[in-house]
Amino acid sequence: MDTSKPEQPPMHPMHQLPTAITRFIADATLIADDIGESPSNVYRFSKGGEHFFLKTSSPVLASTTYSVKREAQALQWLSGRIGVPELVAVADNEHGEAMITRAVPGVPLSARIEAGQPVSHLFLEALRQLHALPTHDCPLHAGAAMRLRELEYLVSQNLHAQEYELDQWPGLHSVQDLINLLHATQPAENPQDLVFAHGDLGDSNVFVDEHDQLYFIDLGRAGLANRWMDIAFAHRNLREEVSDKVADEFLASLASLGLADAPAKREFFMQLDELF
Repeated sequence: MDTSKPEQPPMHPMHQLPTAITRFIADATLIADDIGESPSNVYRFSKGGEHFFLKTSSPVLASTTYSVKREAQALQWLSGRIGVPELVAVADNEHGEAMITRAVPGVPLSARIEAGQPVSHLFLEALRQLHALPTHDCPLHAGAAMRLRELEYLVSQNLHAQEYELDQWPGLHSVQDLINLLHATQPAENPQDLVFAHGDLGDSNVFVDEHDQLYFIDLGRAGLANRWMDIAFAHRNLREEVSDKVADEFLASLASLGLADAPAKREFFMQLDELF
């Protein structure tokens, strides 16, 4: 997984932000938040004793899952269903899209990992909550075919990750090799097999409070998709940040959700994610 951000024109000077956004920020001080891999610009600020985040995306990303307006739509749909940030404002202008959200309580799962505390059960609970959501009125789609089209657009605009590791998969030597492989191995996705997926389920995007209540952030890639996308990312996170043993135990524990491991599907979503 690459940690570099695709290059895009920044949208953060106050004079470029939509009026509704600047009106809410007023004279609060914006502090850049560099956590995460999205090309969006994120800032935190405080106002009236409360904490907020400003997130922006440029016009070239409007048709992608990096779109701030797309994430705002996900937050609106999820509000009242699971724990997500409160959407305070969303607006756009010729410079791009912007939204303000209220900070969620708790700490990211990464903080528990750093403290040596177990998190596998929290990843399982995250999967249970997300994938159990009724989806009949979900307005967002994030299936494999849609994400593959998005990847091809990002590559055509040179907006894909500029650092990647293709040699972890035999026979891949170029970006086009990877895209060809993804087309050849794309899993079939019947409507009845789709769930509501987070799309980037990792230890920095799931928060937990002192009562083990979960909150989900960074939902730009969320929507109807194959459940193995979320499972693959959670497994990768545990393997890279905890241990192979814990990651394998996580896969075994999927039986509690009525699932058996599907290695080929996990690998597809890992490969699909490599250039994001």
